[in-house]
Amino acid sequence: MLALFLKIAASVFVLVGALHLVLGVGADVLLGANLPAEALSDAALNSQNRFYGVAFSLYGVLLYLCATDLPKYATVLRCVLWVFFAAGLARVVSIATHGVPPPLVLALLVTELALPPLLHVWLSKALRAG
Repeated sequence: MLALFLKIAASVFVLVGALHLVLGVGADVLLGANLPAEALSDAALNSQNRFYGVAFSLYGVLLYLCATDLPKYATVLRCVLWVFFAAGLARVVSIATHGVPPPLVLALLVTELALPPLLHVWLSKALRAG
């Protein structure tokens, strides 16, 4: 079941990355960002957003790879989970320095902080059972 969950999650990560690739900063608007017109047309922000979207897709690629052989890729999966957790912590830093983001971003934060530890426990149990 964990492998199936990871494969489904992988497709979500790749889809989100592709959304940022296609929409650039416009993808942030979908998340509730209130950006002025100048920001929406800023070449540097669009470039960064599209780059990070493709980089975000790497989570999906790695989750899918790990799902193909959990015992073999357990260490890689644990690293991916902890980096994703750290990314959630980065949002907490942003909240402390810039305030509370829109509700959809808060929902993402909850998943980024809750899912990695839960998946780590699930992986440990699956490896012991396997």
